[in-house]
Amino acid sequence: MDLLTKDIINISNPWLKTGDYAPLLPDNFQPRTQLSKLLAYEWDEYCTVLVGPRQAGKTTLGKALCHHLITIEQRFTTLFYLNCDFKEIRAWLKNITFIQDLEREFNVHKAIIFIDEVQRLEDPGLLLKSIIDLKSQFKIIASGSSQLELKSKLKEYLTGRKIESMVLPISRQEDPNINLNSWLVYGSYPKVLQTNDKRFVLELIYNDYINKDIIEILKVGKPAVLEQLIGLVAHSSGQIVNEHQFSIDCKVSNSVISNYLDILEHTYVLAKITPFAGNLRTEITSRPKYFFIDNGFRNYALRNFIGIENRVDIGALVEGSIFQELLKYKVQHYLDYKINFWRTKANAEVDFVISHDQKILPIEAKYRNYKRFTLNKGFRSFIDAYRPHHAIVITKNFSTTQEVNGCLVHMIPLSNLGSMFTFMDKILL
Repeated sequence: MDLLTKDIINISNPWLKTGDYAPLLPDNFQPRTQLSKLLAYEWDEYCTVLVGPRQAGKTTLGKALCHHLITIEQRFTTLFYLNCDFKEIRAWLKNITFIQDLEREFNVHKAIIFIDEVQRLEDPGLLLKSIIDLKSQFKIIASGSSQLELKSKLKEYLTGRKIESMVLPISRQEDPNINLNSWLVYGSYPKVLQTNDKRFVLELIYNDYINKDIIEILKVGKPAVLEQLIGLVAHSSGQIVNEHQFSIDCKVSNSVISNYLDILEHTYVLAKITPFAGNLRTEITSRPKYFFIDNGFRNYALRNFIGIENRVDIGALVEGSIFQELLKYKVQHYLDYKINFWRTKANAEVDFVISHDQKILPIEAKYRNYKRFTLNKGFRSFIDAYRPHHAIVITKNFSTTQEVNGCLVHMIPLSNLGSMFTFMDKILL
């Protein structure tokens, strides 16, 4: 091990000098839902892979996992945190013999090796497999912010050898005290929640994404076009995508637009949902919708941080936030329900259809003042066609339950979104 690499490790792992042997949790640490699952004994011999957008909390969750495993449960002795943003660390990790360097230089065994931004290695899958196959009593944690890079580089190497967890911005289940207005406008990246200068932090997150993931790592040929596409999707968030119109607006081919949408999805900026395909010939069954993973990122792309009381796109903000919470609940609890939308050729529509084991739950976002129970025609059409036992309408401040054609329709205020998941657990699982 050369002296510079050793110095980088010492700087990145100050606990090695203090004798604490594991990172202390920051005072403002927000407990994450996945932690209890990842702490199970059965994963000690597996590689824990944390994926998700930049600045969503992957490194913090990984270090919290290490803190518990080392200082509380005492299943490992210390942590070696290795950040692949450093070219010296990348060069050192090219060969499995780095394990011998760690043992020789630091005289430890049964430690945790946390490799951050692992997608930056040339062949991370083979390296991680080799460490696991050594049976060296090292626990491996790896994190990455590009699913495109990780999937292509991990490939079949870690089949049966890893547990993967997606780390998204903080959910309202994790922090129910998040201010509703701020959540809709600025989103819930951890650093955004912790600062008063939210717009500046979002600018840093956005620029870091463009400069690192898009330009430096993925080497996208037309980053300006991709940024323009982000803006176009932000304007039409939650609408059925017209890739041909995007190609006209961006002055590139349909294939470029398709490729860039795929990149935005696999670098955790956007998430795609497809239509719910039932048994009606009049249903739209092919063209998808895209939602942003975080409202703050979307609003930065629009350069629009106007308060919700003056937003002309408040409906899109609320619909997007509900999708984000549905996705977070799914990945944080390791659930396998599907999230779709429903629309007919006559434009009858339901915002979200959640399905699991042939059980379905339609969910509609209607952020407006209700004085009495009413349902739009499209929602009633879905109830009549598919006869779900329950349905949910998210409102601004109205709460009630009414029966419609054998279906109990629960109207829930957005501020009480947690009760939606209580219904989902009872209805679907």
